[in-house]
Amino acid sequence: MKWLSFSILLAISVSSAFAQDINPSRQVVPNQFINPPGKRFSIFSGDPERVQRANEVDLKDFKGELNLAPASISKTPPAADQTNVPTTLKVNFRIKNLSDKKSYTLSFPDSQRYDIAISAGKDNMIYLWSADKLFEQKVGASFLNPGEVLSWTENIPIEQIVKTAQPGAYDVKVILANYPEINANGKLTITP
Repeated sequence: MKWLSFSILLAISVSSAFAQDINPSRQVVPNQFINPPGKRFSIFSGDPERVQRANEVDLKDFKGELNLAPASISKTPPAADQTNVPTTLKVNFRIKNLSDKKSYTLSFPDSQRYDIAISAGKDNMIYLWSADKLFEQKVGASFLNPGEVLSWTENIPIEQIVKTAQPGAYDVKVILANYPEINANGKLTITP
């Protein structure tokens, strides 16, 4: 029995001699990877300004387009015998990379990619698409090569728009989430 307990104690002490400390506060990446010899590039020793310049988005390289269908909606609900009257406002938002040489990665802090606002003048918003939405808190990105287009379509129930609106002309603005400078504008008419 003494030999068995001595053997177990010996095995534990020998095995702990080969253990390694994995402490997150310790430097565990070998120095040759962080500071490579010669003029090789390493992501560990990359110039932060160079990385930032590579990720910059030149907003002049983007054009936003907005298509609304229909461009005029009625505040009066359609009669039961009217079958071809639209019940939704179709909002199509497209952005195009106008650059003929540069690809871009557009990053987003959550799952929202755009927002839609309908207003009569600067301070009179009647509808904000994101007001009743929850977005997954997951970072995302979209990649656009030169000349490529990203497109989103949203169908908004007309009754949501007209419930607080008066007849008249309204501005529709769609912005790209995280890049409000990339946007598109349109006009919507609400009839009695």
